[in-house]
Amino acid sequence: MSALVELPLFRRRGRTVDELTATVSASRIGCWQQCRLKFYFRYVLSIPKRATPAFHIGKVVHTILQAWNMARWRGQAFNSERFQGLFEKDWRERQAQSAIQWDGEEDEQRNNTWTMRQTYFAETPIKANERPEAVEVPMEAELPDGLPKLVGIIDLVRSGGRIVDFKTSAQTPDAEKAGHTREVLELEPEARAKALAKIRKLEESFLTPLYNVRAPP
Repeated sequence: MSALVELPLFRRRGRTVDELTATVSASRIGCWQQCRLKFYFRYVLSIPKRATPAFHIGKVVHTILQAWNMARWRGQAFNSERFQGLFEKDWRERQAQSAIQWDGEEDEQRNNTWTMRQTYFAETPIKANERPEAVEVPMEAELPDGLPKLVGIIDLVRSGGRIVDFKTSAQTPDAEKAGHTREVLELEPEARAKALAKIRKLEESFLTPLYNVRAPP
């Protein structure tokens, strides 16, 4: 004889239909297209995603890039020691919160991640004295036909309204994928342009290739 056992994980309160349809983001759309069951677990049941080394690294890298962009926006000089100190502090704090299993490779992964940051700072096409127009900007766009409002956050708006989204990846940027991304982002060009106009009073939106930062071989 067998019996179904309710796991504590599934006692977590899920999201209602009204909550799920109030807004939509690019990541949620991507999850839906990738796997409906994954979407159900993550967004309907609200089962928390287990922190992984890759997720941890991505969060720490984002913190450093945000601080770097804010420093340039404030006109502050680049200070490698300051950013490395912030990197070490953020790494320790996030590790204490999530207790990620590194299988004895944490030191190596941390050193490789900082090396990746140094490589990016040395080779980025963004000049050290280039002042951003905006950093970490919330955006939203009204979609037609009663669709949920599109929301998101822009990592960086460069001069002229050029939008940059930072990603950490082990893959080289692919032209076919970039073209698909362009098609997705241009599905509703008028709504996108209106959202950007609210942020920086831009007359049109721009699509900039993603800056994929790779660790040296």
